Amino acid sequence: MNSPQLVIVSDLDGTLLDRQTYSYEASLPTLRKLQALRIPLVFCSSKTRSEMEPLWHELELKDPFIVENGGAIFFLPDYFPFPIENAKVRGKFHILELGERLDVLRPALLEGAQNHHVSIRSFGEMTVQEISQLTGLPRKNAQAASEREYDEPFIVRQINYGRLFTALRTKGFRITQGDRFFHLSRGSDKGKATRKVLELYRRIHPAIRSVGLGDSGPDLPMLREVETPILIRKSDRSWDSTITQNLAGIKKTMKLGPAGWSEAVEQILSAPEA
Repeated sequence: MNSPQLVIVSDLDGTLLDRQTYSYEASLPTLRKLQALRIPLVFCSSKTRSEMEPLWHELELKDPFIVENGGAIFFLPDYFPFPIENAKVRGKFHILELGERLDVLRPALLEGAQNHHVSIRSFGEMTVQEISQLTGLPRKNAQAASEREYDEPFIVRQINYGRLFTALRTKGFRITQGDRFFHLSRGSDKGKATRKVLELYRRIHPAIRSVGLGDSGPDLPMLREVETPILIRKSDRSWDSTITQNLAGIKKTMKLGPAGWSEAVEQILSAPEA
């Protein structure tokens, strides 16, 4: 890895990938340009390691990636030219675990739902077929989505869930809402993971410029950590209100999804000091 002056952190679904088809066709030419320029592209997604690693290989990437809404950072052992404190070895990757493990999250969610008489259905209770139907993923990809470690997606089947969410938050759990599911985690979010990755890059090159791209509320912590946050326009032609209300003046793309991602990155590359 060359010492970078520009680092890009990006969400996947609805941003680099089409939210409905999960295609990267529209973003691929710009992604290849980043690779040619040796500009790091760090994925930061709610997806699991089992989902992200095949995509990471398919796109021939070498940069770190952040899984399950900031639950852990995966990177190659020789990527950073210094040892990383608290990094664990898992297969060919080193990982920094930031979030609570699933064996704590899942029982807390189910116990809380039972105590507060709220009907939910978590990923841990769903079959692969159910996950496939809810997400539109092929069965193989749905299986990968089910292999969670640091973040538990769930559906609430009724509207009186306020006391459940309050009780969980009182115990230090974090609840975010994506397009399809609520997500339960503790000790991590996309912002904390992004901050850690950028700290590592700054140990190589203190003057890096960071850019973040996202399209929905769970991306807000990540967008707050970068110098240039960019909001991708959704397929319904709107921009996420949670982000626009909390990041006044954020740059917004006119194009949608991956086409908007490419639009934004191309503008950054053509005016890198803007």
